[in-house]
Amino acid sequence: MPGPQDSLYEGGKFELIIHFPPEYPFSPPKVAFRNKIFHPNINSHGSIGIAILKGQWNPAITIYKVLLSIFSILVDPMLDDPLEETIATIYRTDRSLYERLARDWTQKYAMGPAYETILEELNRFETKPPSYASAGSVTGDMFHWQAAIFGPGDSPYDGGVFEVDIQFPLQYPSEPPKFVFKTKIFHLNIDRNGNIGLDILKDRWSRSLTIPQVLHSICSLLENPNPDAPILVPEIANMYNTDPENYKKTARSWTQKYAMG
Repeated sequence: MPGPQDSLYEGGKFELIIHFPPEYPFSPPKVAFRNKIFHPNINSHGSIGIAILKGQWNPAITIYKVLLSIFSILVDPMLDDPLEETIATIYRTDRSLYERLARDWTQKYAMGPAYETILEELNRFETKPPSYASAGSVTGDMFHWQAAIFGPGDSPYDGGVFEVDIQFPLQYPSEPPKFVFKTKIFHLNIDRNGNIGLDILKDRWSRSLTIPQVLHSICSLLENPNPDAPILVPEIANMYNTDPENYKKTARSWTQKYAMG
């Protein structure tokens, strides 16, 4: 959905997710924004507070009318029953601040080359997900993804599911995204804060790299630790070099404790 002309959302491209329940059209569809948007009638999860999607729904309402109603509240917010009371308060008490924040969010989350590139990547990822990982945006923020990496077979991480946080810079893809493990993992190239010693996320980054390619490289790093990588955990590296069986045993134990079950 394009942002309405002469509104704070002009120039933005807003993605909507529509789910139809089995009872449709006797029950309303669930419609949510995929982008983050600063608006009193749209919450942080993208849910939309309009009456026809709730108590005033009837089977005669078309999707066109639903979209038209959503388009209308972008032009004229409804303050009698907001989903985001804090934003509604800003709208009532400091209109200039509200307008600035709404424009800033539109520029960051719904327009510009970085947004378009990330959206294309997400659509490709969802159309053809790889076997080694899953990923998606967090609460509609296209610049913030959460991924799950599946521990490679024949490695100490086999059977584990490792949560990875992905943050895209506004300069993406000219600058690399930041990948951080949120699941604890015993690995000589991943430190206690989850930072990853992978050269393609640093000086060897290329704008032609895709998120699936980076995730695949991380999986390869789990299978084949790299003592020459830029980030090392010295004590784990020492164990890897001097006592590889104990390294594998400890890595497997951490996987069972933190990434399984």
